[in-house]
Amino acid sequence: MWALIVCSVATCVVSLWMLYPRKVWDARGKVGGCVRLTMQRVLVTGGSQGLGLALAQRLASRGAHVVICSRTQSRLEAALREVEGARVDAAQELRYVAADVSTFAGAQEALAACGAVPDTVFCCAGGAKPGYFVEQDEADFEAAVRTDYFTALATAHASAKAMRAQGVAGRIVLVSSVVGMMGLVGYAQYAPMKYAIRGLAETLRSEFQLYGLQVHCYCPATILSPGYDEEQKTKPQVTKDLEEGDEHKTPAQCAAHLLRGVERGRFLITDGLVGSLLRVTTSGSAPGHGVLVDSVLAVPARLLLLGWRRWIADRMVARAGRAGAGAAGAAL
Repeated sequence: MWALIVCSVATCVVSLWMLYPRKVWDARGKVGGCVRLTMQRVLVTGGSQGLGLALAQRLASRGAHVVICSRTQSRLEAALREVEGARVDAAQELRYVAADVSTFAGAQEALAACGAVPDTVFCCAGGAKPGYFVEQDEADFEAAVRTDYFTALATAHASAKAMRAQGVAGRIVLVSSVVGMMGLVGYAQYAPMKYAIRGLAETLRSEFQLYGLQVHCYCPATILSPGYDEEQKTKPQVTKDLEEGDEHKTPAQCAAHLLRGVERGRFLITDGLVGSLLRVTTSGSAPGHGVLVDSVLAVPARLLLLGWRRWIADRMVARAGRAGAGAAGAAL
């Protein structure tokens, strides 16, 4: 009897600990309740708009030193004014660097411009050009490799080398997508890159145990950003139809959710119901949000996703095909 009570109490305690983990990271420089002598130094690539800009603003509002990075100086100048508006301390260092982080040299340039090695690096650069696979060309796929995968790869590589060399126990945050956990019509140019980023994150999480570095991977759904507006220009109608019920979020909402995940030490960070269902069914050996919680969710999540795929998504795509979508010369 007593053994059963003890086991029940222990199970409840463990479950609550998994649901509400302690904070392990803070932009103010507090970690695990211990105050550092300096504020967090943060680099945000893709920081001139969308998720990157929203993150930079939120980090600045929490007292961090922030460097935003993208390729276009005019956009960076405008973005920095917005970040400055979130400043809470005159001692904060808020600036930008114009660099192309799709190359190793560009990523190294961005790191060098930070002055000191960042404590945390958010890799938000990237973009999608949806379309039907057979209607896209070699240049489209090469652009995806460079714009999406190589921006993450080069930035993570430069950051890890700098952190290891300077003995900084830092964090690298990569941004994948829900289509980095499931394939979807119209995203053949984009989804494989997001799968690759997720694979990179899981590999680096293992390898960086050597250096005391932490890795996180964020897999958002639709973000209502300038990049989303650009995607709509080439996105097939059937893809738009499938995304109608998606949980669209603003960059600010996504930034808040991402930071909350990093603060709690989550490796794979998702938001919304769809992201959570995909996370528990595709995480493999990657750390989850608690063995008990994820195990309880896994079976119903699998059934729901399988039902959606077979009885809704596949039927919508087949119906679009019968209506002539995707035919040679058909308009997107």
